[in-house]
Amino acid sequence: MLAIRKSMRFLIFVGLTMALVAAFACGGDDEEAAPAAAPAAAPAAPAEAAKTAPLGIPAGDVTINRNSPPGFQWDGPTPSTFQEAPMLAGLVSSGKLPAVEERLPVPSDVMVFPVVDRIGDYGGTWRRGFTGPNDMQNVERILHDHVIYYDLDGATLMPHIIKGWDVSSDGKVYTFHLREGAKWSDGEPFTAEDFVFANEAFLMDADLNPDKNGKQGYTEHAPIVTAPDANTVKWTLPAAAPGLLDDLGGIQIAGPAQGGFEGHGPYHPAHYLKQFHPKWGDQAEIDAAMAADGFDNWPLFFKTKASVHRNPDLPVMAPWKLVTPNTTQQWVLERNPYYWAVDPEGNQLPYIDRIVLTLAGEKEVLNLRAIAGDYDFQHRHIDLAKVPTFNDNASKGNYRMGFWPSNGNQASLEINQTWDADPEVAKWLQNTEFRQALSVGIDRELMNEAVFLGTGRLKNPVYNPKHAMYPGEEIEKRFVRYDVAEANATLDKIGLDKKDSAGRRLRSDGKPLVVEVTYIENYFLDYESIAEITKTAWEAIGIGVSLNAEDVNLFAGKRPENEHQIVVGSAGMWAPPFPMGTSGFAPLISDWVTSDGSKGQAPTGDLKRLIDIGLKVPDLRYGDRKALYTEAADIIATQQYYIGLVGDTPAFNGVIVIKNYFKNVPDVAPNVPHLQNPGIARTEQFFLEGGKNDSE
Repeated sequence: MLAIRKSMRFLIFVGLTMALVAAFACGGDDEEAAPAAAPAAAPAAPAEAAKTAPLGIPAGDVTINRNSPPGFQWDGPTPSTFQEAPMLAGLVSSGKLPAVEERLPVPSDVMVFPVVDRIGDYGGTWRRGFTGPNDMQNVERILHDHVIYYDLDGATLMPHIIKGWDVSSDGKVYTFHLREGAKWSDGEPFTAEDFVFANEAFLMDADLNPDKNGKQGYTEHAPIVTAPDANTVKWTLPAAAPGLLDDLGGIQIAGPAQGGFEGHGPYHPAHYLKQFHPKWGDQAEIDAAMAADGFDNWPLFFKTKASVHRNPDLPVMAPWKLVTPNTTQQWVLERNPYYWAVDPEGNQLPYIDRIVLTLAGEKEVLNLRAIAGDYDFQHRHIDLAKVPTFNDNASKGNYRMGFWPSNGNQASLEINQTWDADPEVAKWLQNTEFRQALSVGIDRELMNEAVFLGTGRLKNPVYNPKHAMYPGEEIEKRFVRYDVAEANATLDKIGLDKKDSAGRRLRSDGKPLVVEVTYIENYFLDYESIAEITKTAWEAIGIGVSLNAEDVNLFAGKRPENEHQIVVGSAGMWAPPFPMGTSGFAPLISDWVTSDGSKGQAPTGDLKRLIDIGLKVPDLRYGDRKALYTEAADIIATQQYYIGLVGDTPAFNGVIVIKNYFKNVPDVAPNVPHLQNPGIARTEQFFLEGGKNDSE
C-alpha cells in the first residue's frame, strides 16, 4: 500500500471546482509563444542562484516587454544604494525604524525585480473588494510568499524568498540558501530555524495535523529538515523527488500566507509563534492568551495565530502585512518595511503603501462597485458576462479591462463513476458510449457565446496549443463536435431506444431516464447558465435532466460523500500534470486511494491506469512528463469522465478591472491558481501613478 499512499498528492488538493493548476505558457492571439516549459533543468548552485540566466532582458534595461513578457529575472547590475517609501523615511528620521540599508539583506543578496512599465511611484492605497472571511485567496495570491517561484512564463523556476538551491547527485538532499540579513516584517532575522520550527511545530504535531507526519504542503514529500547554519536549510528525503522543486514553486507547498491557517507551510516565524506552542511556551500563559482571545481549542487558536488573514501581530515575509483581519468590513494590509526586494534603481518594494479590501458580501455587489470605478485593480470575482457593461462605463470609471486567459476548461461536466444510489442511473453514468453521446449532444458554441462572450475554445480539458504539454488537436477535439444525429444513434444503439409520449428515453423499468446535474449557485462563473444549456441540449436527445443548485458549503460537504451524479465545474491540468482528481468524478476511488485500500472502491480499467500514471509522474522532472500526460489526456478524451465544454477563457479570475493610473501590470500573465495570479505578475512592482488613487 505504500505506492497507493504516494498517490495522495494528486487527490488531497481537490478544491470545490477543478483547479487549473499547471506550469503555464502564456497563450494569446496577440503575443509571441512563451519559452518552452522546462523549469530548472539543472538546479542552480548557490553562487549562481541570485543571477539566473535571463529570459531576454538586456543588461541595464529596467523594464520588460509588457505584451510578451520575458520574465522577472534581473541581469543588470546590483544596486549599491537604496531608497525607501516616504512613509518609511519619516519613521527612520524619527528613530522608529532602522535605515533602509539595515532592513534589507546584504546588498549581494537583495532580490532585484525588473518592472513592466517603468520605475514606480511610491504611495497610495490599492482598493479592492472581497466577499467574506472565506475569500482568503483574495489576499494569499497578492502576498505570494513562496520559497521559490515560477517566472512570468509559468514554467521557469527562479529564486524568491531564498536566493538559491542545490540538489544532491542522488536527488535526495535539497539545500536551500537564504538571503543573508533578510528579516521578518517585525525586524527579526529570517533564519533556517524558521524552517526547522515549521516542520516540527506544525507538520510533525499530531494535534495540529493528524497524520501529516512532516509532509510538506499538499504533497507526500516528508523530508528531515535540518539547519547546518543560520542561512542554510537542508531537506533530506528517503528517495529522490524530482518534482519537489515544481511543488515548491507553485501552490502545493507555497508559503505561510497560503498554508498558515491550514496548519502547514515550509517556514513560519519561530521567534513569534513559539510562545503559543506548549513545547516552547509557558502553558499558563498560553491558556491565558487563549481565554483572552475567546478560544477553548488550542489547535484552532495556534493556527489563527499563524494566519495572515486573522492575526495582525503575525510577522510575514510578504510585501504587505495585515492591519485589520478579514472578519471586518475593511480588510487592510500595509507595506512590510523589511521586504527583501528592490527595483533596478534600488528602490525598496513594494511601491504601494496600503491595500484596503472592502466587504461586498455578494459577487453582484462587488461587480456593481467595480463598474462604478471603486476598485483600482480587481482580478477576482469579476463577471465575464458583465464585460459589455464594464466597457460602457470604462471612460466614466477611468478604468480599462484586462483579460488573462486560463488553461484547461472553465466549463465542464464531471460524470461520477462511483455514484450508486440508483443502480439503473449508475449503469448509464458508467457507460462509455452513453457519456460520449451526452458529449456530442451539447451545443458548445452556444455555451461559449452565451456564457463566455465567445472568448473560449471548444475543447476537452487539455493544455492550449502553445503549451509544451499540448497533446494534439485530435485529443483536444475528440467528441467535442455537436452532432444531434450521432448522439441519438448512439443512445438507440446502446439500448435506450424506447421513449415515452414526451420523447423521453426509458429505463429498463419503463420509467423516464432522468439524470441530476448539480452546480454551485452564486459562484465565480455562471454555472447556472451552463447547467441550463446542458439541460436543454440533453432533453432534446431524450435524456431528462433535473437541475440541483447548491450553496458552496453544502456542495463541499456532499461532493466527497459521493452524493452527486453530474457536476458542473471547471476541469484543468494538475501539477504534476495529471488531468483528473478522482474525488471529482469518482469519490469512492478517492477514498480507496487515501485510505490505502481500507475503504472506498478499488479502481479498474482506465481509472486504474490513471492512478498508475499519477504514481509515476512525481518521479519525473517536468520536461519528462509529456508522454504520460498525453496518455492520461487520451484516456480522459475517450472516456469522457469529464465532458469538456469551453476552455482557455479569462472567466475564472482572469477578467480584470484596472484603473488607467494603475501601472506595471502585464497585458497577459498566467491565470492559473497553481501559480497564484496576480502574484505571478509580481504585485510588489504594481504602482499608482502619482502615488495615489482617484479618491486620495
